[in-house]
Amino acid sequence: MFPGVRNTLQRVMSAPVGILDGLVARVLSSYPFRFTLAADEPERLTAFRIRADVATAAGWPGSPYPDGLECDEFDAAAVQVIGWDEAEPICTGRLVLPPAALPTERACGLVVEPAGQVVDVGRMAVVPSRRDVEHAVFVALLCRLYLEMRTRGYEVACGMMSRRTRRLMSLLGLQLEELGTDLEYWGELRAPVRFGLMANSASISRRWD
Repeated sequence: MFPGVRNTLQRVMSAPVGILDGLVARVLSSYPFRFTLAADEPERLTAFRIRADVATAAGWPGSPYPDGLECDEFDAAAVQVIGWDEAEPICTGRLVLPPAALPTERACGLVVEPAGQVVDVGRMAVVPSRRDVEHAVFVALLCRLYLEMRTRGYEVACGMMSRRTRRLMSLLGLQLEELGTDLEYWGELRAPVRFGLMANSASISRRWD
């Protein structure tokens, strides 16, 4: 794990109230990355290009994309988050909001409870050129997605996560509820997971105390 992430987490673990909010604020202020929401079509295309570049570099089915864009039917209504290092876009992730059917629900034929109150977090991607600091960028992106969820009043999330991502979440102290077995999804074997944001405060505190 990027050393600065652990140091930041250790500094905020003494705050028993709003521990995740404090963690997010510190992490986002500790790194030079900035995050924006795609406000128009050119910015949305930036997110889709990052995803296409990651999929192509990994050799996932469907890549390379003829138009250099990776998108699906959920993107039209999704919140697209883009991370930047100065003027360079380096990562992206999306939130699919209820009450519409969520990508995880559609892929696995299930309903994630509480129905209609869960946000789907997915399509998290870091450009191949930043793999040397991939964990730092990924953690910062995760924090920004968390902030967007909290701003909209949601506290429960779901998503399709690879084993590698699940291991990273465990290192961060996040407890995931696996809702099914691994299946092929967006180029990798991923399992459907559910996690409550505020419910993880105690486990994060124990992990980093």
